[in-house]
Amino acid sequence: MGDLTAFADYKLPQVLRELGIISYGTGLGAKVDRFEFLLPGSDEEVEIRAATIAAVEVIRAEFQRTGREVDSTQVDNWLWQLGQMDTFRKRPYHRCRTIYY
Repeated sequence: MGDLTAFADYKLPQVLRELGIISYGTGLGAKVDRFEFLLPGSDEEVEIRAATIAAVEVIRAEFQRTGREVDSTQVDNWLWQLGQMDTFRKRPYHRCRTIYY
């Protein structure tokens, strides 16, 4: 489990964005906010997935820096659980029709 990272799905970036941990450029943010579909494998979709994984790894490292041993899947689960709360659904998640989620 310690070798796994976050699942780069649609829910985690929504939560990370609401927390201010990741942000989108003006154009991408507007597309997401307008519920526009991103093309599978597009630079925009890959950027969101990569930013999600990078953010989770930074969060994990911060926990470890303070002496709390957690793995990336735990951070993923915590963020996913936050995503089930209305507080973290103020902004939409990105849309992308793909089989890779």
